[in-house]
Amino acid sequence: MKLLTDAKGRSYLVSEGKDLHCNWGVVKAQDIDKAKAGEIVESNKAMKFHVLNPDILDYIKKARRGPQAVTLKDMGLITAYAGIHSGSKVVEAGTGSGLLSMYLAHTINPGKLVTYELREDFRAIAIENFERFGFKNIESKLQNIYDGVDEKELDAIILDLPEPWDVIPHAQKALKVGGRIVSYSPSVNQVNKFSTALPEIFSQETFECIQRHWKPDTMRPDTQMIGHTGFLTVARKLE
Repeated sequence: MKLLTDAKGRSYLVSEGKDLHCNWGVVKAQDIDKAKAGEIVESNKAMKFHVLNPDILDYIKKARRGPQAVTLKDMGLITAYAGIHSGSKVVEAGTGSGLLSMYLAHTINPGKLVTYELREDFRAIAIENFERFGFKNIESKLQNIYDGVDEKELDAIILDLPEPWDVIPHAQKALKVGGRIVSYSPSVNQVNKFSTALPEIFSQETFECIQRHWKPDTMRPDTQMIGHTGFLTVARKLE
């Protein structure tokens, strides 16, 4: 798979053996496949494209979407505050389209991510994305995590659920000492209910991230920004 970018900054993910068809003409598969990162290919209309090897951010941007997904700014915070790394054992609940799943799996590879989803239609979209981008370390379960967590000695449990407090008793048993729950919730009422349900053997903190881009040529911020998307509550098992 290659990433082609045009002069206007638009990008295209192209699978091996496939032509690129766009408004700027056709780029033949044989030209794309033999091109190395940093080289340029041309369409039949003489439009030039830079060739790159795609990375996890490209996969997330180009993945098929169904339900609303966690934003990149929150994915980064979730991963950092979960304390996970290569080889970690992680459970996620609320797979959705699988974008956060891919980010987590990329971070912990070759560690394994197990992701729970209740809706079969959402799970189908996620599995399509996992297979398209070659993720081998994700296990997808069509299962209600409110009924229990099968895995043990976990490094982290990531929750994007309407009622995350119902997972706390299961998480307490499934996490290893020092492991963390990270709960992503859009509303402060959810945060309050989750936070007050945590037993004293968990330390906890809650925060949000607001992202604003700046224009380096004028040293002024953009007039639009990514404001509130959700609260993150991080709870660590102490004993």
